[in-house]
Amino acid sequence: MPKRLFTLLLALVTLLALTAFPAAAEDATPQPLTSGNYQYIVLEDGTVALTKYTGKDGTLAIPGILDGKTVSRVGDEAFFNCRGLTSITIPDSVTSIGDRAFFSCSSLASITIPDSVTAIGANPFDCCGKLTDIQVSPDHPALAVIDGVLFSKADKQLVCYPYAFTAESYIIPQGIKAIGDYAFGGCTSLTSITIPNSVTSIGDFAFFSCHSLTSVTIPDSVTFIGDDAFSFCSSLAAVTIPDSVTSIGDHTFSFCSILTSITIPDSVTTIGANPFDSCGKLTDIQVSPDHPALAVADGVLFTKADQRLVCYPCAFTAESYIIPQGIKAIGDWAFSFCDNLTSITIPDSVTAIGDWAFFSCSNLTSVTIPDSVTSIGNSVFYDCSSLTSVTISDSVTSIGDNAFLGCNNLTSITIPDSVTFIGDSAFAECPTTLTLTVPRNSYAEQYCRDNGLKYTCTDAPD
Repeated sequence: MPKRLFTLLLALVTLLALTAFPAAAEDATPQPLTSGNYQYIVLEDGTVALTKYTGKDGTLAIPGILDGKTVSRVGDEAFFNCRGLTSITIPDSVTSIGDRAFFSCSSLASITIPDSVTAIGANPFDCCGKLTDIQVSPDHPALAVIDGVLFSKADKQLVCYPYAFTAESYIIPQGIKAIGDYAFGGCTSLTSITIPNSVTSIGDFAFFSCHSLTSVTIPDSVTFIGDDAFSFCSSLAAVTIPDSVTSIGDHTFSFCSILTSITIPDSVTTIGANPFDSCGKLTDIQVSPDHPALAVADGVLFTKADQRLVCYPCAFTAESYIIPQGIKAIGDWAFSFCDNLTSITIPDSVTAIGDWAFFSCSNLTSVTIPDSVTSIGNSVFYDCSSLTSVTISDSVTSIGDNAFLGCNNLTSITIPDSVTFIGDSAFAECPTTLTLTVPRNSYAEQYCRDNGLKYTCTDAPD
């Protein structure tokens, strides 16, 4: 596998781990117990939530009782990647099915959800590559299946359009209010979809990796488009965002590789981490001159309230860029995959550089971080393979995880005494010749010792 592709896949896995699969706080999650092929936790009401299945069965009846306790919940991703499962029976004791509970059960072809289930999470059957038959009773109190598609009744949400369906088009029924998280994820046969004007929100990863989807008309009823909602829709050539939309999430259109232009209406007041990262042909982002929240200068997208650089389009061919004076933050993923950039000038108005800001800017050779910057985020210069030198000012107090990971031409860097935190693997996969210059008896010196990094000391400041 080419290094470039491997890096991209690694970045995606990392992003999903950070955004799609957030871990609960360690002190808030009970330690799982084991019974046979099941791991579970005991809930406050004394019933059991399954957290993991470790068996290899093809046909499986989930028990209603484990260790004398009622099984009431199938937890988030509890059956993740159980590729051998062909048939599963859910007992009547189960009242709740968690997010992506059967994610990537690639041999599962059919499933029946009992009437006892009253709560259901984000697409429990995401990436079930053979699932074409979801069964619920006609009188199910919480769920309905229409033309093979699963809906929840209370919030009128489309939960799961089965991944295995081969139809090229689909019309969402009128009256549906929400397209759930992951609802159409990976449905590669779909080329078009009709969204009715009853829909008000499009969830996170809703159309993630629908590679054949060529165009989408988002109706005037939609106010919210979630994180990665259309990411990796590599055939999506045009998107119209209506002036009802007020919020666009993180990476909403990332890796839409043939998208060339987009207009963001004045209604949009909040925008997440670079919604257009890795859109390899996007050169035209349009906002009105009087847009209340956003501005475009020289083709680059900014927010007005927090003066954040949101998106420098990676399709730009310029070798250098000067960030305008007055900008306070370089947003997460703002310059990711900008291969043509060899140099960038950061003004002294910038105080923070966000996570993954310069990820895989493979021709960036040097960066000077001004005195105004106080923090360098996680993976900021990850895979900047041409980076040879970095100057860090003595205003910086923290350097995030993986900040310089994979900078395989970086041979020297000076860490000032102001730095009191350096994250895990900050200098991993850098050349063995890399030598850090650090103040004597500083946090950075101890970090080098603890992590086996080469360093040389300067005298500590008075």
